[in-house]
Amino acid sequence: MKVVLVTGCSTGIGLATATLFSEGDYQVIATARNPESSEELIELGKKDNVLLKELDVCDQVSVDKLFDELNDFDVDILVNNAGVGGSGSVENAGIEFAKILMETNYFGALRMIKKVIPSMRIKKSGAIINVSSQAGRRPFALMSHYCATKYALNGLSESMAHELARFNIRVTLIEPGTVITPIFGKGNSIPEDEENYSIFQERMIRQVTKGLTELGCGPEVIAKCMVDFVTTEDPKLHYLLASDAVDNVDVYEKYGPETWVADGEILDNDEFFSVMKDRYGYEIG
Repeated sequence: MKVVLVTGCSTGIGLATATLFSEGDYQVIATARNPESSEELIELGKKDNVLLKELDVCDQVSVDKLFDELNDFDVDILVNNAGVGGSGSVENAGIEFAKILMETNYFGALRMIKKVIPSMRIKKSGAIINVSSQAGRRPFALMSHYCATKYALNGLSESMAHELARFNIRVTLIEPGTVITPIFGKGNSIPEDEENYSIFQERMIRQVTKGLTELGCGPEVIAKCMVDFVTTEDPKLHYLLASDAVDNVDVYEKYGPETWVADGEILDNDEFFSVMKDRYGYEIG
């Protein structure tokens, strides 16, 4: 029975992933900062092949403690799902805010990765799944710091995949678009009013609303992709999931970063969304 360790399991993608793995022939270690705060996670923990553990990926002591307690388990599959969202203009969002996002979304994943590589390398087998975002493939206004964490995670994962291929360790990036999860209630996903950047707020609200109501997907879709990745004979390094992610990245790559920069000069939102409709072929917000 292979051992799967999933971070950030209290809700959303993490909970769905731990649940789906538990339905297969896996020993699941489901972690969260406060496992007792999630009734669904507590219920999942009653299964014979699920072990609940407390973990704060931002705290090296917590990470070390977890692996000390897992002496009887050799992790075969790591799912780095723990993450936080948040937004704000580069001018107004504080440095500490940026550090919090990077600490969780990048360094948190890195701490876990460094713990599992040695045993995977020795046995020449393993899988590391990093939950990134479409924001690691294309930028978004008012989400510069969040995008930076995901671009960093993508760069790490692509480099690491090359390093670890000779040891038969699979690495992949899960890059969802809008996923209907509680992350939209965390980290002030929609920023408070910023006088000089309010035009981008309306764009963000309209696009997020469109994603949540029409273009996004549920966490179960993301979970299934991860379970399939572990067993497929044709693993991919990138999995763009949810139709808005696929279209957003396709349009960005087709028109290029210079066009994206020029779009920031469009001051009328009706004009902006009209231009976007021409590019996407449908209303994006």
